[in-house]
Parts: sequence; C-alpha cells; structure tokens
Amino acid sequence: MVNLAIVYPLLLVILTAIAIYVQVTSSTLSLPLSTGTTVLTIILPLLAAANVFYTPYLSSFLRQKLTSSSALQQLLPVALQVLQGILTVVLATLSAEGFIPGQLLDCSLHGNWQRMYREHDGRSIERIQDSFTCCGLRTVKDMDWPRLQCSALYGDRHDACIGPWRAAMQRSAGLEFAVAVTVGILQLIQLSFFGLRNSGGSGARTGYRRIVQSVGGNPHERLLENGRANGDDEGDTPEIEDNTGNDRRGYGTLGDGPNHRIEPSNLGDDGNHWRESS
Repeated sequence: MVNLAIVYPLLLVILTAIAIYVQVTSSTLSLPLSTGTTVLTIILPLLAAANVFYTPYLSSFLRQKLTSSSALQQLLPVALQVLQGILTVVLATLSAEGFIPGQLLDCSLHGNWQRMYREHDGRSIERIQDSFTCCGLRTVKDMDWPRLQCSALYGDRHDACIGPWRAAMQRSAGLEFAVAVTVGILQLIQLSFFGLRNSGGSGARTGYRRIVQSVGGNPHERLLENGRANGDDEGDTPEIEDNTGNDRRGYGTLGDGPNHRIEPSNLGDDGNHWRESS
C-alpha cells in the first residue's frame, strides 16, 4: 500500500526542483519563456502543499475565530482550491505553446535573438553559442557574436544555434507543462479522496436509527427517526401485538413469566363452612 503521506510531499519537492531547473535554464540560455511564468511554476507546487497541509488548520482557525461568519469559513478553503486550479490551467496553456513545433515557436526564438542582437547583448548571445558550440542563429554568420567573427575565432564551430536552442526551449517548456499537469492531477486526486471520505462519513451518520417510546399514548406506538425503525431492518425482532387478554394476564406480575395469583390460606374452605352453617 502506497503511503500518501510520504509520496505526496516527495512529489511536490521533485516538482519544485524541476520548476527551479526550468527557471535557471531559461535565464542562462535566454529562452523566450516569461519570467513570470517560470516563477509561478515554482510557486504552484508550494501552493498545492499549502492547500493540502494548511487548509484544514485554516478551516479550524476560522471556525474558532469567526463563529458568526459561516460563509467565509466555507468560501476561503474553496477559493484556495479554485485559485490553484486556475493557475494550473493558465500555466499549462502557456507552456504548451513553447514545446509544440511550428512557426510560432520559431518566431519567438528569432524575435528573442534579434532583440539581444539589437541591444548589443553580446554576453547573452555568447553564452548560448558557448553552451551549444555553435555560431549565429540560422547560419554561422546570422547575427553571430562577435559580429561576423564567431566562426573565425572558433574554427571548430560550423553549426548554427537554432537547432539546439530550439530543442532546449522545447525541453524547458515541456518540463514546465509537466509540472503544471502533475500538480493538477494531484489536486484532482486530493479532492476525490477527501470527497469520498466525507461521503463515507455522512453515509455512516445517516445509517443511525433511534426509536423513542411515546409517553402518554399507546405504548406500542413508536416515534421513528430517519424513516424506519430497527425492527424493520432486523428480521429477528418480534412484532408487538396488542392483545388485551395477555395484558390482563400479565397485570400484577414482574417480568414475562406466568401469572400466579396470591390468595389467603383456607379462604375457600372457610367460605364453604359458613355457607353450610347458614
């Protein structure tokens, strides 16, 4: 049996580490990934951990401090789950655009490289070229750095950077997408687990039956809660019959034993003697 108390935190730690790796890679290679997106990807597993481990404590705290505001007690934990769900969908959608091959991906890469070249950000361009042992974007002389000197300075670099740089972009965006989707799946599992547990608890409570004996009326009439009595559920419980003769026979006795009449001794003989003398 898998221990969720160990697996769940371990998965969240791994997802946070992957998100940090994506942020570092994106910054080092100047990938066209939004910094806000990568930072939110790091925050997402932490928000999931807070919803799992701290929402119950938050709910109990609100019940103690805000006894009159029941709406806030119900809405705040739900709002945290909704916030996590919206953030998961947004991050998954944005990251999916980064690893799907197509013209949109090539345009974003070209635009990012062109921006660095126009701003004379030679350090960022050289960092990319050194990481992949390449020169330029589409050719070895296409916006290379130093300008038109990369292939001359490094004689062993004969490839352009667009291929490996695109692969790094797709890998980072794919990892970001995987983090968002995994957190979403864990959230669904969490909600399903607690939903089943709560429904099981409520089912156990609805199974409770209580029979209350009426006072002042017919002693065989019973007040029922939750619809049916225990006698309806259990077939071995005998039914109570209203038998007037049996009630008279049981009058004056203790328990359910036979009725024994107590009479004064010799009362019958004395009565017969009196009748004979008269």
